[in-house]
Amino acid sequence: MNNKILLIEDDYSISDALTFALRKEGFNVRQGFTGEEGLDLFNRFEPELVILDLMLPDMNGFDICKKIAGENSIPIIMLTARNDIVDKVLGLELGADDYITKPFDVREVITRIKVALRRVESYANKREEDVNTIELCKDIKIYKDRRTVYKNEEEIRLKPREFDLLLFLAERKGMVFTRESLLDYVWDMDYDGDLRTVDIHVRRIRSKLDGQEGDSIIETVFGVGYKMRDYNE
Repeated sequence: MNNKILLIEDDYSISDALTFALRKEGFNVRQGFTGEEGLDLFNRFEPELVILDLMLPDMNGFDICKKIAGENSIPIIMLTARNDIVDKVLGLELGADDYITKPFDVREVITRIKVALRRVESYANKREEDVNTIELCKDIKIYKDRRTVYKNEEEIRLKPREFDLLLFLAERKGMVFTRESLLDYVWDMDYDGDLRTVDIHVRRIRSKLDGQEGDSIIETVFGVGYKMRDYNE
């Protein structure tokens, strides 16, 4: 596991008990006993999650939460002895992800930590997928890193050059390209092939991906060349 957790808690007994339990679970834990020490550790340790006590001897936990959440997107779990709904709402509004009132069961804290970290991992995976995915329309998706195309959740087999041409146009929706420029960009600068090569590949892509309604994902711009249809226009 080895996720890095920063615990900012001025009660040594609580801090040590939590640290011991978390390390048994495989977490890499650092302890800060004041707000100043916690912020210094935060910058040096670069944790993936912060457990933050609200009542610290030198600083207000709300201020620390606001500072961390304002500059980072990591989960913050607040610990406090005060069971006040106003404190809870304020903490969540300042950027905390969860709120645990003392006294607490260590097992509950560990569970909430794992849930928060899974949520972050899921979000990161989704963002990575979004970066590597192009949705041409509601039916067709291109997965760039896997070099695959799906239509209605079914993989459509494209030949390597067909995929290259589709991806080039998909990344430039709405832009018009001549056949000559497509030969240069997609094949290569020195390719001596006939301009009809582009037409043939476009026709193959259309036969595999176009629907029955007659509109093609690749539009012909008469007298010029081709462009990828932008369904958001």
